[in-house]
Amino acid sequence: MGRAKRETPEEAFENLRQAFDTLKANHSDAWCWHEYLSDEPKDDEGSDSDVDPEKEELKPKKRTHMDRLKQHLLTCVSELNRCAQAADTCFFHMCCRPEKMKPCVIILGTSGDVDEDMLAGGDASPQKIMAMLQAKLGIANDKIVMLEAEIEDLKAKLCESRFESEDRWKRWQNNAMLCEDAMTKLHNMSTNFRDLTNNNNQLTADYRDLNLRHLRASRMMIYKGRQMLRDQVFKVGRKENLFYSFHGFIYTLQKEKEERVRREHEAQRDRVEFALRNEVRFLLGESDRHSVAVRRLALEAGRLKQDRRAFALRIMHKNRRPYEIMEYCLWVWELWQPIRRQLVLEKALEAEQAARDATIQMLVQTTQQLPPLATCIDNLQEDLVMEQIAHDVSKRELTAAGARLYSGMVQQLRVHRTQELAVLYRISELEVEGLKERIAVLEREIAEDRHIHALKGMVVDLESNLRRALDRRKQRAFVVPPSKDAKCSQCSRESLLRSWKGLSQDGAPEEMAPGDAGPPLRSSSSLGSLSLGMKGMSPRFVLPTGGSKLAALPPPELRGTYSAVWR
Repeated sequence: MGRAKRETPEEAFENLRQAFDTLKANHSDAWCWHEYLSDEPKDDEGSDSDVDPEKEELKPKKRTHMDRLKQHLLTCVSELNRCAQAADTCFFHMCCRPEKMKPCVIILGTSGDVDEDMLAGGDASPQKIMAMLQAKLGIANDKIVMLEAEIEDLKAKLCESRFESEDRWKRWQNNAMLCEDAMTKLHNMSTNFRDLTNNNNQLTADYRDLNLRHLRASRMMIYKGRQMLRDQVFKVGRKENLFYSFHGFIYTLQKEKEERVRREHEAQRDRVEFALRNEVRFLLGESDRHSVAVRRLALEAGRLKQDRRAFALRIMHKNRRPYEIMEYCLWVWELWQPIRRQLVLEKALEAEQAARDATIQMLVQTTQQLPPLATCIDNLQEDLVMEQIAHDVSKRELTAAGARLYSGMVQQLRVHRTQELAVLYRISELEVEGLKERIAVLEREIAEDRHIHALKGMVVDLESNLRRALDRRKQRAFVVPPSKDAKCSQCSRESLLRSWKGLSQDGAPEEMAPGDAGPPLRSSSSLGSLSLGMKGMSPRFVLPTGGSKLAALPPPELRGTYSAVWR
């Protein structure tokens, strides 16, 4: 274990002074004992029925004045014992180290008004201490007078600052009201502008919608006109459409390829230009950096040349030589050094006086310039207000002009909308009329049964083609040729089969010559109703007038083909 720290004489006297202060603050002052002279407070005693004995037993009791006085006296005794112990320790230190007497006594002798400096002078007589206290009191009175003067000055400044603050407050209130008014006007204008902008956007959207509808209607009309011209006027075939479509597609692909090649060339040119531009910028930056480095090296080389030249001059003038004028000036300067301070002070005084005069003159001039400046400020404020009024008026005029423009645009859009609706209504009427005409034509054709007549003509053509094909076909030979030989006498099956397959000689077909006409055909089952539909049929389906039977067929190159009249 380490050794305990030994107490020094100063610490011992500090402890004694602390014990004296504690004793004085808590025990030796007269007002420390006044609290025991007051009457003791009485406890509120409730009814006997409500008192709980156990609770009353455990409840803490308030000490009386006598108990607290006894405790106070015991504490005073312990403090006196502590003071006595501290005094014994101080006595021991003074016996051991008498050279520490004066610092230790100064520790005990200091108080609130008497500090260590006053006691360290050596003479600590009451007259000297009173004189020091009197001097301190005079210094304190001077400070009080200065503080009172400063207080008066601060009061005057406070009055001025209050007046200025009231003026600023009024101005701030005025500016705040103007600001609120301006904010309200700005809010109203912004709201109106937002509404007008929304209306403009809505009108723009409507105009764009109408424009798209107009474009769609125009394109539809153009497309329908082109279709009508192609189908009804020019009657362009499928091959021509395919040919022109293919060539148009090829032309479009060529144009797209040329555009893509052009864009690729432009992109390559832009990339090369960007790379060259970056390279030129880098080279310019390198040129600036190299120029700075070259300049720094040139300065360093010049400095080194000057240093070498000065060093050479010092070496050359090192030996004996006749004195120069500068050396005499150096001696004069060394002789002038002792009186330099006084001259500096005189020059500083003259400079300070000149600065003071200049400051006074500037203050006078500034004071004279205050009224013109105030007048100029008022004029500028009036001009500012006038400009603000003119700005508000111009803003209102611009707003009114914009509103007029918007109203005119709205009126034009309404007229355009009306015209477009009329055009669309006319287009719809034309379409309805076209559809009605087509419906009437279809109804007339259906009423006249043209589709049935056309179907019957097609059936007749098919039957005629079928008969011609059957008549021109060569007849095949029999499976079992007829024979007059003897038949089987046991089963007679062969004889039965031959008798079933064979035909009589008068019923056998004769071979037709190439130029002979075929035998007359039987009439078709549909010939009976053909006489009813002669009217309104195609000329190619009209039957010959040579008789009720088909005496001859049309030539082979005029074969019947299906050509429907009704579509």
